Parts: sequence; structure tokens; C-alpha cells
Amino acid sequence: MISPLLTSVRLDFARVEIFEDFVIVTINEGVVVNLPEREKLFHLFEHYFEGRPFAYISNRKNDYTVDPTSYLQKDEQLNLLGMAVICYSKDSERTANFEKSFYKRPFKVFDSFLNAKKWIATLEFSN
Repeated sequence: MISPLLTSVRLDFARVEIFEDFVIVTINEGVVVNLPEREKLFHLFEHYFEGRPFAYISNRKNDYTVDPTSYLQKDEQLNLLGMAVICYSKDSERTANFEKSFYKRPFKVFDSFLNAKKWIATLEFSN
């Protein structure tokens, strides 16, 4: 699944790169991601994917915090198939693995975009 970049959107807390079947989200340094930030992302996803299935790649190149309880919030309206998290340090990897226990969909930690994209290609994209 190699799809071209369709657009890039700058939010007040992140950069979101929209591809045909997935997004890459890079959260800004020092941000605390909670329900309001997730809702902004969901709104953007609903606009660009309009009910089509997609996957999420979290590019954890910056140091920020995710409130893992925000994963427990209702988000069934999205056709989000799974989340790949790219970590650049052992601390980031440990944090992502902790967050994984709160997430209800496929969630996997990687050390490269290539491996993350290969895993995303294994997800079921049929409606």
C-alpha cells in the first residue's frame, strides 16, 4: 500500500498528513493529547475519509503526553482500522505499549515507517 500524499493539515497541536488509506499524525512537542484533541482529529478524519476505512500512524518524534483514558471514549463512528506507533526511544516505546492496553483496536509499535506501513497493509480495508 503505497499511496501518495493527498494533503497536509496543520492543527494547533499537530501536523496531519492525509494519504488515501492512512494518516500520519505528528503531535507537537509538549502537548497533552486528551479528548478535545482527539475530537479535532476525528472531525478531520470524518471530513477526509467520509466513512472509508483507514489506518493511523502516530509519528512520535516529539515528546508529548497522551491521556490513555481518552482511548476509552466512544469513537465507533470512525472506520479506523488500527494504529501504528513509530517510536524513536525506549521510553517512548514503553509509553506506547502502556497506552496499547487502553486501545480497543489493533495497535502495534514500530521503529520505522516502512515496518508500520507493511503492517497497515495487512489490515482489512474492505467495507
